[in-house]
Amino acid sequence: MLVMCFEGATTDPVFLGVAGISAVAAFVMLWVLKFQRFNGKLYYVLTFVAMIWTLLMVGFEAASSTFSCQFQWATMAWLGNALVPIAWCFFVFAYVDNASWLNKRSVNVILAIAPTVIFAFAATNQWHNLVYTDASIIPPGGDYIDYSHGPGFYVIIAALYAFVLATLLCLAKAFVRARKAVWPLLTMLVVVTIIPLAANAAYVGLNYTVFGLDPTAFMFTLGIVAFTWLLATNKTMDMATVGQSILFNTISEPVVLIDRHRSIVLMNTAAKHSGLLDGADGLPTDMLAKIERLSQSNDVTHLTFGLRAYEPRLQEIENPLDPSGSVLGWSITFIDITNRIAISSALEQALQRADDASRAKDEFVSVISHELRTPLTSLKGGLALALSGRLGDLAAPIRSSLEVASRNGDRLSRLVDNILMAQKIDIEALALAQEQVDLGTLLEESIEENRMFASARSVTLTKAQVDHSALIMGDAFAVRQIIDNLISNAIKFSDDQGVVECGVTINDERIRLSIKDSGQGIPEGSEDQVFGRFGQIGNCGRTSSQGSGLGLHISKNLAKQMSGNLYYESQVDLGTTFYLEFWLTDQQAQGPAQLAG
Repeated sequence: MLVMCFEGATTDPVFLGVAGISAVAAFVMLWVLKFQRFNGKLYYVLTFVAMIWTLLMVGFEAASSTFSCQFQWATMAWLGNALVPIAWCFFVFAYVDNASWLNKRSVNVILAIAPTVIFAFAATNQWHNLVYTDASIIPPGGDYIDYSHGPGFYVIIAALYAFVLATLLCLAKAFVRARKAVWPLLTMLVVVTIIPLAANAAYVGLNYTVFGLDPTAFMFTLGIVAFTWLLATNKTMDMATVGQSILFNTISEPVVLIDRHRSIVLMNTAAKHSGLLDGADGLPTDMLAKIERLSQSNDVTHLTFGLRAYEPRLQEIENPLDPSGSVLGWSITFIDITNRIAISSALEQALQRADDASRAKDEFVSVISHELRTPLTSLKGGLALALSGRLGDLAAPIRSSLEVASRNGDRLSRLVDNILMAQKIDIEALALAQEQVDLGTLLEESIEENRMFASARSVTLTKAQVDHSALIMGDAFAVRQIIDNLISNAIKFSDDQGVVECGVTINDERIRLSIKDSGQGIPEGSEDQVFGRFGQIGNCGRTSSQGSGLGLHISKNLAKQMSGNLYYESQVDLGTTFYLEFWLTDQQAQGPAQLAG
């Protein structure tokens, strides 16, 4: 029967018009499905499907001429009539309210069961006549059925109206809590919901028709297509747009957008509360001129407003229609640098105080050191003269006391010399000679002079391989001081009956002097302490009382100033080896090549 009704309807102008509207709705639905992302999209698309189904059934009904065909198409339309308000209700709750109850499977079953039950009730009308009564006929001279509605019809309408009222209630709550910027979107949702409801009420109560048919589907189609356009163009619910707006307004720095006429187009919340503009419609001319000069200058500067200081950053907003032409305006971000300036000023003052303190310290050390040298010279001279016997014989207890005083005078003299040298190194005031130095000879001289000191400590000094062709460019006095420091330290930190082994070798155009002790070694990671000022590493109870803690610091810097390198290798309980390395002189480096020639 439906096939016969279908064949007669496909060429009817009314049906073709309805089919065209359905085609537009289908295109919009597919476009939404592919390109749009929003909450409740599945329910939105399902509303489109039900609406298109209803439109086609209404079109077939309008194109049919017999009572039986019109009645069957009207019955088929109930499947869409029942689904449209339910799917639309679910969409509004998902889109506006993000309702969590929609995630329940039992709730979504309503989408399938309710329309099916309503359709089945309408399809079995011939047995119960509760939806349409027997009084439903095509009146004489008429083209369409004049339906007589039974009690079942009104029960169905009441059930569907319940979903419509729930939708309106959801939208009413949304109006209460939403910002005013969203009200146009909510208003459109209300219109799309109410217009089909009003059209259906007019059809049921006043028998209002379009082409003799129920106008509900036509009105709803018009509304939902219009809302789709609003949905696509309105950015109220667009995550990227909303996120940018929130970011713009929550950023702590004042941001102002001005057009090419220097008028303020937009400002964020921070700018409104900053007091920068004082209610002005545009940026003051003098302020804009300053900002433009600052943006074109490489000098770091700032603007001061009240008690706050700002660093303005100007960004041009290009015209998308003519990127290389005149700009649309500018974005100005005012970076609050008040705290930064305060911190910078405090740091500058602290650095100045530290510099003053360091200068005062250096002056104090220099004065004290020089003032000590004169009495020390007299003291050492007097002690040396007394110990020489020229002033007469000394009793044993007196000689012993004078010898202790002499040794302490020597230690004090060395300390003063080291302090003065460390100071000269730190201020880069130490001048060193650049001459050819025989490293092997200097090592042998130092070994001989330190033998008595080693013997007093029960330490044996040994000489390993010493290459006398090891010539370097440097200051002989400074190199000898480094060697003396390394040997004396090795003796001090060697165990009783220990051995200190010294040597000089040449390898890969580099000369290496090595001093190896037999102490307990240096813990890993102690380089800063070993080569630091007044830094010392305790060893076997032989602590800092053995020296000033400046020797290795001075030696490290002397080696560096002569383009050398002083470092060590150590293993705990196995001893330490200090290495002093220099490049060979040009003549020495060329020697092997000349001999080979």
